[in-house]
Amino acid sequence: MSDLLDLDGPNPWRTQSSRVIFDDGVLRLRQDEVVQPDGEPGAYAYLELRWPVVAVVPIDNEGNVYLVRQWRYPWQRNSWEIPAGHGEADELPLQSAQRELGEEVGLQAADWEPLGSGYSSATLSVRWYLYIARNLSPISNVHTRDGAEHDLIARAVPLAIAVDAAMDGRIEHGMSVVGLLRAARRLGV
Repeated sequence: MSDLLDLDGPNPWRTQSSRVIFDDGVLRLRQDEVVQPDGEPGAYAYLELRWPVVAVVPIDNEGNVYLVRQWRYPWQRNSWEIPAGHGEADELPLQSAQRELGEEVGLQAADWEPLGSGYSSATLSVRWYLYIARNLSPISNVHTRDGAEHDLIARAVPLAIAVDAAMDGRIEHGMSVVGLLRAARRLGV
C-alpha cells in the first residue's frame, strides 16, 4: 500500500532574497522575497529560534501527568501546559527536556521515551521534540526559575482528565495537546 500522506515532491517556491529584520540573539525574524507557487512575486516572513524546543509528559506511577500553569504574556491569560522550554547551546533535545522537568516541576525521571517531533506553525522554523518521562523522583537541588516563571505552579492530574482538557479546549497550548494525545495513545489511555 502506498503512503497516503507522502511528503515527497518538488519545492514550488523560489527564494529571491532573504534578510533578517530583527535578531535579539534568541529570536530572529526573517523576511524572504520569493516567487510563489503560482509564479507571482511575494514575501514570506517567519521566526527562527537558535535552539530546538522541548516538552515533557511526566507520568507518575499512579497515572497522573504533571502540568504547569503560568501566565502567557502574548495571550494575556493563564495556560495549563506540559513542562516545556527551549534548549541551550550545549544541549541535545533530551538534555533540554531533562533540565526543563527539573526547573519547572522539581522532578527527574529514570525512564525517557521519545514521542516524536514536529513544527508548530508555518511561520516558525524551529522543531520541537516531545518525551514521556516515567519513574519520577524529586530532584535534590531545586533550580532557580527565571523571572518570567515565578508565577508557575505545577499540579498532578490524572492523564485521562488532561487528555479530556486537551480535547475540549481547556488546554490550548498546541505542543501540550499533541504531547498529551501522543502519550495517551502510547500508554493506551
